[in-house]
Amino acid sequence: MAAFSLHRFCTAPMLGSTDRHFRNFVRFLSAKTFVYSELVHCHAITRGDYHLELPENAQAHPVALQLAGCEPEDLAQATYSAYINGFDEVNINVGCPSPKGVDGNFGLCLMDEPHLVAECVKACIESSPLPVTVKCRLGSRPDYTQSELLNFLELNMEAGCKCFIVHARKADLALYNTHQNRTLPPLDYEAVYNLKERYSDIEWIINGDIKSVEEVKVHLEHVDGVMMGRGLYHNFYLLAEINRQIFGEELRPLTRRQLLEEKIFPYIAARMEEGLPLSHFVRHILSLYQFQPRANAWRRFLAERAYKPEATLDVLYESLKIVEKEG
Repeated sequence: MAAFSLHRFCTAPMLGSTDRHFRNFVRFLSAKTFVYSELVHCHAITRGDYHLELPENAQAHPVALQLAGCEPEDLAQATYSAYINGFDEVNINVGCPSPKGVDGNFGLCLMDEPHLVAECVKACIESSPLPVTVKCRLGSRPDYTQSELLNFLELNMEAGCKCFIVHARKADLALYNTHQNRTLPPLDYEAVYNLKERYSDIEWIINGDIKSVEEVKVHLEHVDGVMMGRGLYHNFYLLAEINRQIFGEELRPLTRRQLLEEKIFPYIAARMEEGLPLSHFVRHILSLYQFQPRANAWRRFLAERAYKPEATLDVLYESLKIVEKEG
């Protein structure tokens, strides 16, 4: 079942984290991981000057653009822009528990408007050949019922959605803030497993507090794919094991040092020549030595030096002296 899914392992869209640079870093370790953009409101594309920055994205397949919004016409126009710029998929977010989403009528609150979401999905599908997926939760509030969830899902299936990414918990906007809603409402992985059993012809990707390769393997016994967010961002080299154990890559992965010296540092150097500061990239690599000796010292060194306006690439090379015994 899961072995044939392009979504077998995915990076979760994370605002301020999964930008084009992070997605390129992912690709240095894993060719098959499905990468997702940060959440982008469709108005930023259709009414603003947001640049999709696709020259590199188009070389990093498979890659999806995650969109927010509630107007079918604008979402459809943004989907077409994603298509002509080389994205492989558009994902509509109806799971983000941000108060801004409630105020702007996008994200989680749209789970209470299933007909509108279905209209959006239909419009996006009709706008281009791209697959359109939906990222949602098990409910928008603690009392969100099973019948409400099934109605939401079935309406969007009828609209043409063939793949759902489900954060395996409900949310509670009245009790928790955005950060708390990512971790405090109880998880219910079984509920997502049951959706796969109920709608076996639909692709189901599970998300929510997944942190290890072992957990990924367990989930793949029940659903088509796994999406990992902060568990990966805070332990970036986990991708090497994902590539070996989940995708069956037999080639020896780059060591952390090789990854930095042969891939990441040259990439950063090229971007700095274009005018971007070193600080633009450092946050993406701070977790590379997670669980390794001297990881804290390495992170502290970078935090103290790499964010200075005058910082050069020399800071990165100097940092290697701290972990020089790493293989």
